[in-house]
Amino acid sequence: MNENKNEEKKVSENKGKEIITNNPNPIPTKPVKDNKDMKKKLMRMMLIVVGILVLFLIIILIMSFFKSGNKTYEEIEEDLKNAAIEYYEVQSGLLPQEEGETITVRASTLADAELMKPLSELREGESCSGRVEVTKVGDNIIYTPYLDCGDNYTTKELYKAVLEQGIVTSGNGLYDMNGEKVYRGDDVNNYVQLDNAMFRIVKVTSDNKILLILNEMDSTLSTYYDDRYNQDRRFNSGFNDYRISRMSEYLDDLYNNKLDYSLLSNNDKSKLTPFNLCIGKRTPTDTTNNNSLECSDTLENQMIGLLTASDYMNASLDTNCRATTDKSCQNYNYLKLSNIDWWLVTGNSLNNYESYYVRSSGYLDENTASGYKKVRPTVMLNNNVMIKSGSGSASNPFILK
Repeated sequence: MNENKNEEKKVSENKGKEIITNNPNPIPTKPVKDNKDMKKKLMRMMLIVVGILVLFLIIILIMSFFKSGNKTYEEIEEDLKNAAIEYYEVQSGLLPQEEGETITVRASTLADAELMKPLSELREGESCSGRVEVTKVGDNIIYTPYLDCGDNYTTKELYKAVLEQGIVTSGNGLYDMNGEKVYRGDDVNNYVQLDNAMFRIVKVTSDNKILLILNEMDSTLSTYYDDRYNQDRRFNSGFNDYRISRMSEYLDDLYNNKLDYSLLSNNDKSKLTPFNLCIGKRTPTDTTNNNSLECSDTLENQMIGLLTASDYMNASLDTNCRATTDKSCQNYNYLKLSNIDWWLVTGNSLNNYESYYVRSSGYLDENTASGYKKVRPTVMLNNNVMIKSGSGSASNPFILK
């Protein structure tokens, strides 16, 4: 009897288990729901990441499209220059051979040689023309790109930017004197920043070259004009002939980086041109200020020099600055530097041992050539030097390309 009851109990328990096991709609547990939410969150995050990547790629494609079709004007000028350099690496026989000789290659020629894209592809929707002028300067070949896109952009030489300041007949500014454009006054916008130092524009020559003078002098830039033994003086008074002077040797060493002070970088030197340095002499009472006395004797093909007495006198607006050593020449003169004595290139024609210098008070005086004074070098920029930016002011000097 008891055995039958036990059997029935086991059967009943087994049926209950089968009902639970075979239930087609089991009640979900909490962990299953959490897993589904987690999957949804991961899927949502993946979609967001994919969307961001797609948007990023679209932006890159748009930017690359516009960049490839419209390079900046400066980028095109660089393309022109690099293409010309590559062109003449193959056509080296066409390069200029004589000092100052210039040849021209057109942008269309460079594009036909597949050295650059046509300008129409580099500036879509604009009509541009371009060329590269190739000039022999000393031992260097200078490549100067020109780009003309009408009113939108035109490559501009520094001398043109200077002349755009306008010619004046009174007050501070640029004057037309002796066929040259000369800065005069004590407040003029004639600053040019080179790689290593700031310079001032003295004048634009008749052939549009630009005479620069160092703005401020490093304390190490000092030397004698000359300190050789002078038989006439029976002393080491030196000689005022620049051609054979210590000063000439000193400036050559300065230009060739043989001194501690680095005046010019190689990039700066590539923008310079040789010039005839006027080394003629004058008396303290001479009133001629057109450089005719100084240029009665010249030293050709110089890359560095000093200022003449006439150039210093012309920078003053004082009408009483007439003769070489007039004290009024210190007035209204941007070339004056307080508390510094510095040499000019001009010698005193009354003897062979005195040269002129600018006193710390700002007027010219004579001194024996053996005097030890500051040196303020001059250099000449070529007429094809391009301006990158600037107005010529002290706070916004001309920057060159």
